[in-house]
Amino acid sequence: MKTRSARKHPVDFLFSLTLFLSFTGLGIILILTGAKVYQRCSGQLEGNYTIRTALAYVTEKIRQGDEAGAVTLSRIGTIPALVLAQEIEEETYFTYIYEDEGYLRELFINSDSPASPDMGTALLEISGFIIEPVKEGIFRCTVSDVSGRTATSLISLHSPQEGSP
Repeated sequence: MKTRSARKHPVDFLFSLTLFLSFTGLGIILILTGAKVYQRCSGQLEGNYTIRTALAYVTEKIRQGDEAGAVTLSRIGTIPALVLAQEIEEETYFTYIYEDEGYLRELFINSDSPASPDMGTALLEISGFIIEPVKEGIFRCTVSDVSGRTATSLISLHSPQEGSP
């Protein structure tokens, strides 16, 4: 007795191949879309981190140095800077916080030593840092990241300042 075997048609093979290629293509599109979304979110988070960290850092430094006449605005070279003065073992030291060459920088130096912008330690990569007086005892600090996003914070001093604007 002869058994009858089912004939395979080329259409069966083409249907299976088309189905496989469709699922593979959709999988690749899904992975690429997810990678773009992740990249965009990661960039936004990094920018937010940079801006918020810079603002928090400046705010905390001002609060730490909040003593009568210790917080001023000045220049280091030709660059505007926030200057915090403090006494350590009967010596006066200055902390300069400023933006130079795309970085938020800090320089801690004895008041008798000459200071230049290239001496500071780079803290965060930013594109802009502006600190300005709003009224007596209140400063407005604005930071921009390399993507162009900007954030502003108002910082209030609690101690009386000599010669405040």
